[in-house]
Amino acid sequence: MGYAAGIVLYEPDIKRLKENISAISPQVKDLILIDNGSKNKADIEALMSGYDNITYVRNAKNCGIAKALSQIIGKAEELGAEWVLTLDQDTVCRPDLMERYDSLAKRVKPDVAVITSNFEDRNVKVSSGVTRDYEKVDLCITSGSLNRISCIKAVGGFDEKLFIDMVDYDICFALVRGGYKILRMNYTGFLHEVGKSTTRRFFGKDIIIYNHSPLRKYYWVRNSIYLKRKYKLGIKADVRIIKRMIQTLLYEKDRFNKLKSMCKGVADGYKL
Repeated sequence: MGYAAGIVLYEPDIKRLKENISAISPQVKDLILIDNGSKNKADIEALMSGYDNITYVRNAKNCGIAKALSQIIGKAEELGAEWVLTLDQDTVCRPDLMERYDSLAKRVKPDVAVITSNFEDRNVKVSSGVTRDYEKVDLCITSGSLNRISCIKAVGGFDEKLFIDMVDYDICFALVRGGYKILRMNYTGFLHEVGKSTTRRFFGKDIIIYNHSPLRKYYWVRNSIYLKRKYKLGIKADVRIIKRMIQTLLYEKDRFNKLKSMCKGVADGYKL
């Protein structure tokens, strides 16, 4: 089966990117790098020179994650791939990730749009709850996910209005509502980092505090409101936003600027 992988770049840490490329390049026929206008272009190009299966596309400016993912899908299809693995620039895959994904991809029906796996967060322990070899799930992160190109295109692809944050939720909502399936394997396939996560106790439960910047807080809230309206998610989406605001107030630094950005995100979410 035709497999490609794609990495979205924006001012990458070259050492971490080297780990990423070294891990995934031997596992796929083609590796696509979409660079959102990084200033360290020369370092990226020097790193690429050691590989013969990389396709590099540079955008003149930061077009956002959703646009870059759409470019990965288009380029992978152009290169003849049926499936494409999407990766963040700091995600490092296990050496047998594509072998594991391939073993399942060959057996699934055409309505399976995404195959993903557990991942190890660099900062906190993440539990997926998967107990069988694989299970159907409704949501997964984009990084580390193997996407069937025809299914992604069938639901209209990635929503470029989102720019960053909630892009993975949007495509999952679109796929599930379009009758497609997402499968998560009971296997830890990659090393990943969600913000600068820490764990805290919140009303007697352990929760993850992501410690994102004010800008990321803005986009998370704005896009959450947009998705609530787009998919008619109801009051649960509002509760999730309120909880995140409370947790930011209780546990994070730079609270004022972060809460200010989140409130602006609410207002702009209703204009989007």
